[in-house]
Amino acid sequence: MTRIRASCPVCGEVDLQPADVTLHLVRHGDEDVGDGSCYRFACPACLDVVTKPADERIAALLQTGGVEVELLGPDAGREPHPELPPGGPALTPDDLLDLHQLLERDDWFERLVALTP
Repeated sequence: MTRIRASCPVCGEVDLQPADVTLHLVRHGDEDVGDGSCYRFACPACLDVVTKPADERIAALLQTGGVEVELLGPDAGREPHPELPPGGPALTPDDLLDLHQLLERDDWFERLVALTP
């Protein structure tokens, strides 16, 4: 079985299995691995989620080892910006009032979960 050695900033070197790691590849044009590409894992010792940058070499090693790859668009490495919301309908004053009234209830979480599809 493939063993992947990575480093956690808290625990130091840890051994992982391919299923423990996700490789996020950002493609810019015809590049295989662009800026913003990274790999992520939960440290088996402290359970912190660790994210590290992935260049061409790291990405190739992880893919060869059987790590799951998630392809992302060119904007994936950018932080969300308030002037560029992710989409969906705009929040109205009525929506805000409904949320406020919901949060005043003791059972707000159960009611909120019941509203989700």
